[in-house]
Amino acid sequence: MGHAAVLVGLLFLLKAVTKFKKIGDARARSSSQERMFVPIMYVLAGAALIYLPSSIATLSQTAFGTENVLAYGDTGQANVINSIEFIIEVVGVIWFMRGCALLAHASEPGIQHGPKGLAFLVAGIFAVNFKLTMTGLDYVLEHLIHLFLSFKRPTGD
Repeated sequence: MGHAAVLVGLLFLLKAVTKFKKIGDARARSSSQERMFVPIMYVLAGAALIYLPSSIATLSQTAFGTENVLAYGDTGQANVINSIEFIIEVVGVIWFMRGCALLAHASEPGIQHGPKGLAFLVAGIFAVNFKLTMTGLDYVLEHLIHLFLSFKRPTGD
């Protein structure tokens, strides 16, 4: 998983360099109106993918705290629930990579995948931290149920 992210990150960096060169050549010939935003987004996405474990660890720490899917876990008895949680966490890493790619491509003119890329990025972070996401969701739902049950019913029968 990490090797594919590094390869895609390097390809994004190469694309950014070629776009910087194209913009530089166009500005040397005439006053070009091309924006620097596109290659800068490719550089950011490439760096995030090259440093995928650090990127996920940083975003996971920011959103949830200390747990990380890329850390070594205990090798206890395997059961179905742990296997499903692991699959969801691995899919979260893939979604994170796809979100980075979509956000980088969305910086180009005429391509409108920005919200979709951001959704994949956020969904990837939630999936990577599946246990903490479920704990937070359980906490919120428990309080909403308590709030709704605390309202008194009208007695105008």
